[in-house]
Amino acid sequence: MTGNVTVDGWDGRGLPPVARARVERAAADGVRTSLLSADGLAGLEVAGFDAVGEVLGTTVMQIGWRGWGGCGWQPGWGGPNRGFFGGPLPGEPVAVARPTRWSGYEPYAKAIRHGRNTALGRMRAEAAALGADGVVGVRLTEERMEGQKHEFMALGTAVRSRGRQRPERPFTTDLAAQDLAKLLDAGWVPAGIIFGLAIAVRHDDWRTNTALSPFAGNIEVSGYTELITHVRAAARDDFAARVAALGADAALMSGIRSRMWKVEAGENHTDHAAECIVTGNAIVHYRTGRRSTTSSLTILPLRSMR
Repeated sequence: MTGNVTVDGWDGRGLPPVARARVERAAADGVRTSLLSADGLAGLEVAGFDAVGEVLGTTVMQIGWRGWGGCGWQPGWGGPNRGFFGGPLPGEPVAVARPTRWSGYEPYAKAIRHGRNTALGRMRAEAAALGADGVVGVRLTEERMEGQKHEFMALGTAVRSRGRQRPERPFTTDLAAQDLAKLLDAGWVPAGIIFGLAIAVRHDDWRTNTALSPFAGNIEVSGYTELITHVRAAARDDFAARVAALGADAALMSGIRSRMWKVEAGENHTDHAAECIVTGNAIVHYRTGRRSTTSSLTILPLRSMR
């Protein structure tokens, strides 16, 4: 590596050299690759689109600095029904993925957002280079690699409309081609993939520790239920806010993923943190008055169903 430029001449901006090579190869030989099934290609035909090629965006990030890791109860200022000096009550989940005084995991949340948005952006840039109007069937994944490295990948099939109208930039959707056909027929168009993210910490108070004792039996750990419920609600709120900021009319939620882990806040003192990511599709209503089809199964398979 020389300075900020890699040996292959790429500095991280624009299309990666391998993506440029894919675009040039597609232009030279005219071969159009696709990740769609036969049914998906049939659905794409119904929707008035042609597949122009598979597109990929990826980035590997080192996420070493996560930010403050607990305790999940800290004194603060102001407000009734608060703990000491106005901080959150002991055992109350503390949202820490937003820029507030309780934003301990904000560096980690920013890194996750950056990784996902970078992967989506590079995939969209390759689609634009192919002359595509959108990318369908997008798979947006995050893989934890050795150490503190995370790979973010966006993979999909670039498509081009047979119509004359072109969007300002390629849309993205994780909908299958058959579902895209039904969406368009009903008067809706995809505006883009949206994800909401939330992280929260909860102090392991005496009630939680009692529920975890060997003699507690098979009971609900209400503290953890509270934490995971809180973080999922916060992620849904973040998802809705980002859909509204995009100017979309509605959204189709396609997935929700959450996890919880232990935080060693001090000697003989633990907290638990939880993370939730909600993924979906922002959609825009572009016309009304036409009756939509009753089924997305526009073409039935001829093979035996037995």
